[in-house]
Amino acid sequence: MSLFNWTKNNFSPGEPDNHTTSDNQKIPDNNESCFNLTQAFSDLTEELSKDYDITKGVLVIRMQDTQNLAAISTWKDGMMRDGLTVTLPSKSSLFEKVAENGCVYTEDFCAAFSGNFFERKLLLDDNSRSFVVQPLKTKGKVVGLVAYSSDQPTAFAMFEEGVVQPVAAKFACEIESLLKQL
Repeated sequence: MSLFNWTKNNFSPGEPDNHTTSDNQKIPDNNESCFNLTQAFSDLTEELSKDYDITKGVLVIRMQDTQNLAAISTWKDGMMRDGLTVTLPSKSSLFEKVAENGCVYTEDFCAAFSGNFFERKLLLDDNSRSFVVQPLKTKGKVVGLVAYSSDQPTAFAMFEEGVVQPVAAKFACEIESLLKQL
């Protein structure tokens, strides 16, 4: 699979972009970081799309100051949308459950989505048939999540087998490095 050949440096400086969440929490500023996190997410998703039928995705990070999860970028059908700064509610949160558990979560029946309204809107479309939430862990700590959906059933079965874990661990290290710079 091409995932294991993903060795190029996908983490490069981007245009300056200051973001805050609705409750004024700081989202990483590219001037303060050595890479553009949303571009790295887009690159990661493009690479994963070579092996998985990804329709939609979201990057979520754990905020250092409040420990809340915040969605900072989305990807849909090859198009990245950054500038998103949504602090996600923890009530009825599938993303929080996955972060606490630290294990990948897949579902092949999207009608049974157990997350909250915001997570559903960020992750699923009307045609979504399967989804995955992959924790981004480094040193035993979840620093974020990537979540993807597909209009194909069982599109993410290999995530449960740990195939994506090496790439997810590399991405988690980059996120942790960025957050330490804040």
